[in-house]
Amino acid sequence: MIPMQFGPAATTFPSSALPQHVARDVRGKPRGVRLEDCPLSEMTQYRCDIVGRETSSPSVRCEWFLRLFRRCADGLTVETTDWEWSRSK
Repeated sequence: MIPMQFGPAATTFPSSALPQHVARDVRGKPRGVRLEDCPLSEMTQYRCDIVGRETSSPSVRCEWFLRLFRRCADGLTVETTDWEWSRSK
């Protein structure tokens, strides 16, 4: 049996601290990127559920939501959805 390998545990922090967290890589080395200077991208994501599965005519209901990302020159891509909304207040 092949042992399962997992990435490092994710840390939890407020979205306002996102720029500080992406300023360094996983080894602590400075990245030299300012999140505000990276181009903004967006993606629409869908979550779909089957409604009336037990009936003779089930249907699919989908809800969409928007995800925002910053794509930086060094290849770093960061989801910034909550950070963008909190900055716009």
